[in-house]
Amino acid sequence: MPTVAVDKSRLSLVQIQARRRATLFALIATLGPFFYGFEGMVLNGAIAAVGSDFKLGPVAAGVAGAAGIIGGFIGAIFAGRISDKIGRKTTLMLVGPFLLFEAIFGAFSPVLGGYFFLIACRVIGGIGFGAATTVAPGYVAEIAPADIRGRLIGFRQLAIILGLLFAAIINFSVSHAAGGSDAVAALGLKAWQWMFLCLLIPSLAFMILTAIIPESPRYLVSVGRDAEAKEILEKVSAEQDLDASIDAIRASFGANEVVKMGIIQIMGSKWRGLVLVGAAIAAFQQLTGTNGIFFYSNMLFQAVGFSENSSFQQTLILSVFKIIGVTAGILLVDRVGRKRMLMYGGGLIFVALGIVATVFTIAPHGENGVDLTQAPVLGWFAVGALCLFLLGFTSSWGPIFSIMMGEMFPNEIRGGAMSIASGTDFLVNFIVVLLFPFLVNWSPAGVYWIFFVFGVLAVIFTGLFVKETAGKSLEEMGD
Repeated sequence: MPTVAVDKSRLSLVQIQARRRATLFALIATLGPFFYGFEGMVLNGAIAAVGSDFKLGPVAAGVAGAAGIIGGFIGAIFAGRISDKIGRKTTLMLVGPFLLFEAIFGAFSPVLGGYFFLIACRVIGGIGFGAATTVAPGYVAEIAPADIRGRLIGFRQLAIILGLLFAAIINFSVSHAAGGSDAVAALGLKAWQWMFLCLLIPSLAFMILTAIIPESPRYLVSVGRDAEAKEILEKVSAEQDLDASIDAIRASFGANEVVKMGIIQIMGSKWRGLVLVGAAIAAFQQLTGTNGIFFYSNMLFQAVGFSENSSFQQTLILSVFKIIGVTAGILLVDRVGRKRMLMYGGGLIFVALGIVATVFTIAPHGENGVDLTQAPVLGWFAVGALCLFLLGFTSSWGPIFSIMMGEMFPNEIRGGAMSIASGTDFLVNFIVVLLFPFLVNWSPAGVYWIFFVFGVLAVIFTGLFVKETAGKSLEEMGD
């Protein structure tokens, strides 16, 4: 199946309609990642009140915060191979009940089992969004036309950001109306419990809408349902020679036999190097400081004149930069290419990290550490670097990791390879979240210099080992 450049000015009405269908199905599939962002921000708003209600110390509160990541790792590790067995669509449909469980039972955890029951709810919800964020990129890659595949998979990152934004708005509204996240809001339930119940909305939407999307045509070919695969390909791609496309898909599974490899088989195969590259991209995405960069965001904004109570306004400002960045990434990724976007965006990332690290190195110190209120000019530099980081990350390493994970692996290993890459992402995320407070306590400047080094290494690694995938059909991956 050769790569063909598409002249968009000559697309027929049938092809335009096919692209619209593919876009709609991609948007539905990315509701899972939307829940990931939504759930994370909801817990961010609720965690202080949860800690107070359950009388948690800092370690126990940290475990409550990290439990979702642990669940995400479990979901990611198993979801890819499960989707090989039962289908991408079916796997996404099974995610809904996990999300629903956390929404309902997490809200009522004080009367159902206390702290450990809350942890279980968070792990179960994490399994759901871990599975969704793993399978969704592969599903979108397998139904999308090659020339718009990057932007459609990139919707995943936009969905996460919009989930964060909507949850921030809900958190602020509910908490403000109740007079605090630990205050009673309505029906005898506290504000933080209503924050959990708000998770019902995306959970139910995901369960309903995933029931109407078609199965991946690549999966259907892998289980011998060629006629169904042909019908779906016609709907989402409007290809003229569907028989040739089906033959190419079948052949891509290896020696004309439909064989999909498990994780252990993959790591002992000729594809091991390719999968390790995918895992390294996942690791670098977390090691460049996407979580840590926000640790001091409140302090940075206070240094340039924002009050301690303006966290909602800060969230809106940062969300604007995130949306600008991810929108730019979605629009450019199919034109500029994945590799160059990773390198350009990576350059912005390590420059931003270098500025923050320098500011923290030379800034005056007070009783509680770095005190930028004594040096507002440095504060403005740091805030500017924070926004620069957002533009660099959300236009490149944020969405393009998902794109690469969904499309860079050959059909015969895609499910297992996605599990390895996504599992690595969650695992490194957990390690960074766990270690970051200790590293900051050791040296704020030092931890950002560490992120800076990883940012430089990420760009070098991309230049040496990452291959361009833009414009290629999925059947050409690995060539």
